[in-house]
Parts: sequence; structure tokens; C-alpha cells
Amino acid sequence: MNAMISSVCLLLALAGCNSSPTSNSAAVINGAVVAPPKQGNSREVSFDSGGLMLQGTLELPKGATGKVPAMLLIPGSGPTDRNGNSGLGLTTDLLKQIAEELAKNGIASLRFDKRAIKIYAAKWPKDLKEMNKFFAWQHFVDDAKAAYDFMAKQPEVDMAKTGILGHSEGALLSLQIGADRTGTPSAPKATILMGSTGRPMGIILHEQIARQLKLGKATPEVTKQYLDYVDAACRAVADRKELPPNMPPNLGALFNATTMDIMGAYCRIDPSENAKKMSGPVLVMNGALDGQVSAERDTPRLLAALKMRTSGTVESFIVPNCSHNFKPTKPDNVDTFEGPMIPEPLALIIKFAKANL
Repeated sequence: MNAMISSVCLLLALAGCNSSPTSNSAAVINGAVVAPPKQGNSREVSFDSGGLMLQGTLELPKGATGKVPAMLLIPGSGPTDRNGNSGLGLTTDLLKQIAEELAKNGIASLRFDKRAIKIYAAKWPKDLKEMNKFFAWQHFVDDAKAAYDFMAKQPEVDMAKTGILGHSEGALLSLQIGADRTGTPSAPKATILMGSTGRPMGIILHEQIARQLKLGKATPEVTKQYLDYVDAACRAVADRKELPPNMPPNLGALFNATTMDIMGAYCRIDPSENAKKMSGPVLVMNGALDGQVSAERDTPRLLAALKMRTSGTVESFIVPNCSHNFKPTKPDNVDTFEGPMIPEPLALIIKFAKANL
């Protein structure tokens, strides 16, 4: 099963994998990191999303009295768990670190294991067409909405002070939820977008793969073969048509029978259009050296759309020497996954959440 494989996995394959896998794999159990955080009181929870029981961690501040603000933390693409770690062997602990810092500062959070990780394998369909439906974009949207509503109803949470933080694909889901719920009582009060694109995914994939082919010193002929196919495949899935023939090696992780729906949605959805529709304060943060999203090309487009709204503030921060996972990095790295998050964006998350929840 290769439902919703992150493009980073393809990029690592094309580049010869010059980033290290996790050194903390002992903490990963069936794709889910379940070690209790240090800065709060964690509670294992489960909630229903269309008949599928999803598992997660409700992180509560220590010693809090009364109801507290809370944020839903949404992970990125692929088989990614509640802490932001991939079952494919990439450990970031990004959302775990954010949850701990929020709890330390009096803010609760909910993070959950996506339906694409192995702990739910018994629930996955066996038929490829049914699997494509199970991992459809709308199901991931509905999962995040169910998580947000569950969090807001917890007895320790002030439902009038709830927001969403999304990383990578989680940012796209946050934009979708914000657009869908504008003007309703369940609209997020504040939104944080980390590593978010501002353009449709077809453009992003072209740039990502071109960069990795260049780093891998691919010939002009091979580069053209890959990029022509990616462009044609993105057009096809966006239009709900069959894939072009003669797929080059390694692209099957992105384009296959189990990913047609979600790749089609990626290539159809324009994040900036959803940004125009959402309400409330928004913080946009991208890494200056992000190997997957362009801070130079994506951030301005997203900010321009958010500023077109008639209400709602906008803040942004391009983090210097920062990877897609908000870890310190250097130019020409594919990405940096492990280690502590860069302090400045973490501090800004806390400041923004305190000010707007």
C-alpha cells in the first residue's frame, strides 16, 4: 500500500537519499510515536471519523485550572503519525515538540495518527479502487474536521478559543477547513500554516523533481523525460483522466491506482483561493532553505491572497537556514528531519497563539 506517499520519499530516491534516517527508531511503534511529552499531561484519546476510529494525544498544560485554549496539530503527507514522523523511517518529532511547548505555555493541543499509518492497516480496503476512495482527499479533510470538533468538546478546552496548526499537507488541510467553515460557529479562531504551498501541487512537483534531478546530475534527456511525464500526469489526474503511458522509474509512489483521488485534488486545489475565503488571524511560516516548498515563490502568493480578505490579520516569517521540517539546515540539503526545532519559529507560534486564542 502506497497511499498518499510524501513527495519527499520520491525525492530521496531520486537524489540517492543523502539525508539520515531516524536515530530514535526505538520510540516508533507501528509508525506511531507514543512516548509521553515532558511539559504537560497527555491523554490517549480516540474519536470517530465516518466510522473509522482515529487515535491521538490530547496534550494538556500541567496544573491548569479551568478551561484552556487549544490547537489542533495536523501532520504532513504520507503515512505520518501524530508526532509528525513517517512510517517510512523519517523522524522529525515536529508536532510533538510544538505540543510540548504549547502545554508549557498554558495551551492544550490535539495531535492524531493519520489513517495512512500501519496501526489502521486492518481497516484498509484490499481492492485498489476502494483503497483510492479510502485515501481520498475529502476523507483527510473530514478526519481533521472530526479531530477539531472532538478537541473543542473536551471538558478542559475552551471551545471559544480553539485554532489549527498545519504542517505541509496539514497546512493545505487547514486552509480547506478554514475556507469550508468561514462564517460558522466551528470556524477556527486562529490558524498557523507551516511549510505551506501557495500554488497548486503540479507546479510544486515539477520544481521539486527538477531540483533533485539537478542534484543527482541527471542528463538533459533524463530530466526532460521525468518532467514531461510529471506535467502530463498532473494534468491527467486533475482532470480525472487515466495516467499517460511509459511512466519513468520511481514515479509510481506518486502516481498509482491508490493515489489518483488525492493527487488529483492536490493538482486541482489552489491554496491561495482557499486562503481568500478563510477568516481569523493567520500566521504563515516557511523555511528559507525548504527543499519542498519555495519560500520565495509560495509565501508571497499565499500572503497576497490572505491580505485580500475583508477581515483577519496576517503575519509571516521566513525562517533563515531552515528546512521544510523547521530544523537547521544548509544550502543544497534535500532536507533536515531530526533534532530540535529552530527556536525562533517555535517562540513565534507561542506568541501568536497566546495573542489570538
